[in-house]
Amino acid sequence: MNSNSTHFQNLLRLFGYVGAVLLAACIVSPPLYWAGTWLSQEGFLPLVKGFPFHRYFSRSVQVSALILLWPAFRWIGIRHLRELGIAPNGRWRGDLIAGFVLALLPVVLMGVIYVRQGIWSLRGPVDFARFLPIAASAAVVSLLEEFFFRGVILGLCLMAMKRWSALLVSAVIFSVVHFVKTSKSVSGGPVTWSSGFEQIPLAFSSAPPWPLLGWGFLSLLVAGLILGVAAARTRSLYLPIGLHAGWIFAQKGLELLAKFNAKSPEALLPWTGPNVVSGAVPTGLVPLVFLCLTWALVLSRLRHVEKNDHRSA
Repeated sequence: MNSNSTHFQNLLRLFGYVGAVLLAACIVSPPLYWAGTWLSQEGFLPLVKGFPFHRYFSRSVQVSALILLWPAFRWIGIRHLRELGIAPNGRWRGDLIAGFVLALLPVVLMGVIYVRQGIWSLRGPVDFARFLPIAASAAVVSLLEEFFFRGVILGLCLMAMKRWSALLVSAVIFSVVHFVKTSKSVSGGPVTWSSGFEQIPLAFSSAPPWPLLGWGFLSLLVAGLILGVAAARTRSLYLPIGLHAGWIFAQKGLELLAKFNAKSPEALLPWTGPNVVSGAVPTGLVPLVFLCLTWALVLSRLRHVEKNDHRSA
């Protein structure tokens, strides 16, 4: 068996891991819901009182993914991140900070233009302490998603196919997954052993309507390509982590400081539209222009760093 066939099998095994995570979540989420409901009613765990089933299912997916990740790595045959193309990065601090700044500044500029044009309007007085949870969320989400999408998925894709094919496939997966959500409404009856399985066909029921869905997918696709290029060129996750964190912080910060004015979500399309996917993904041609500006800045930094490395070699 040639190496390409082996790498392709490993990529398929990764999807087998995703299936195992979903199966585990479907099985364990109903008893977790029953236990949590009983404990909250008895006063032992008031924190989860009133939690709907879909939240138990969502948490079950997250916990199952973490528990099964190491066995999946062993099954695929990965013993070290070097096998996925990830190498030590001596300038990790610079990449992390540069990524954050190169993602943040274009979004800030875009936000200023939106406010000046009346597309967005500033809210009243803002408690700036609310930026702390945004920063924490940006740090955690960027770290976890970049490890999974650029570390694992892109790494396996690069082992199985040519670079641009791998970048495109991993970016498509990155975009599609963001529209997969647990549903707030299952069948009207009580939670049963099949309730977890009922969540799967409803995975895309919370996606925004067309054409917002298409514009959101396109924004995520371009962002995924930028992050993939940053990871592949640096053979490290620090630059994409910085970029990802900068985008989340900037977009959620914009949502905190201002609000979208158009009465109809599609009123200003194709130029711009409301943010989708928890308010963190912009839609329209204007955000795509600013994403491409970040891409140009990232490529400029990569060329500069690579030229310096070549001189010092």
